[in-house]
Amino acid sequence: MSSLVRSDFFKIISSKATWVMLLVSIIGSIVLISSAYFVDTGGISVETATGALSLFAEPQMIALLGSIVVGIILCTDFENKQIESAIANGHSRSNIIIIKFFNLTVLTFLIYLPYILLMAILSIINIDFQGFLPTPVLNVIADSSEIDLNLFINIIIVSFTSLFIYIGQLSISILYMFIFKRSVLVIATTYITILILGPISSLNDTLNSIMTFTPYGIDLTQFHMNLEMGFVFKSIIISVVFTLVLYLVCYLSFRRAEVK
Repeated sequence: MSSLVRSDFFKIISSKATWVMLLVSIIGSIVLISSAYFVDTGGISVETATGALSLFAEPQMIALLGSIVVGIILCTDFENKQIESAIANGHSRSNIIIIKFFNLTVLTFLIYLPYILLMAILSIINIDFQGFLPTPVLNVIADSSEIDLNLFINIIIVSFTSLFIYIGQLSISILYMFIFKRSVLVIATTYITILILGPISSLNDTLNSIMTFTPYGIDLTQFHMNLEMGFVFKSIIISVVFTLVLYLVCYLSFRRAEVK
């Protein structure tokens, strides 16, 4: 298993796609924060910010960039037959799936990292920002005021919890990977799934009650400087359990494919 971990980790850090997506994430985070500043000063209207500039909000960027890097970097193992080679060399299906989820975690963290760093830096600088979208990063920088230990603790909690949610949302891509085995299909289905399952929960109470037990139905508007610990634990548990369920489904799907 360690050889697979080293091989996949080297592939991640040596892939141009990783660094391109990281660069795009850096640009996106700067655009988002700049928009929050100019909305507060009146340089940009709220309508403009919530329209065209909402694409640079971290939930949208992580969904888009995460779908792309998973398809380009992780799914290529199916297209170039490296999965078959790993099985032939004695690696278990379970270990292969675990490594894919681990790599997904690494890639999601790298994409989210610029937003986390800017959130932490700007929270301790005395600049006013307008949270024109209810996302964790904008909520924190708009609410932060006094610099103290509580501020840093809240930033860590918000970053840690929202990271779990984004990993949970993107974990569906691993299942799609084992089903479709094609990068283009994995990218498209993952991104569409995240885009659809979030808003769909608001259609009626039944759908809302179902989606609240998945990472797609967690209310991101609750992320702010007075974050309730009950919400934190619930969000982490839902995301972890959802990911574990997908792991089991991936294992069963992978096993059936091998039998065939």
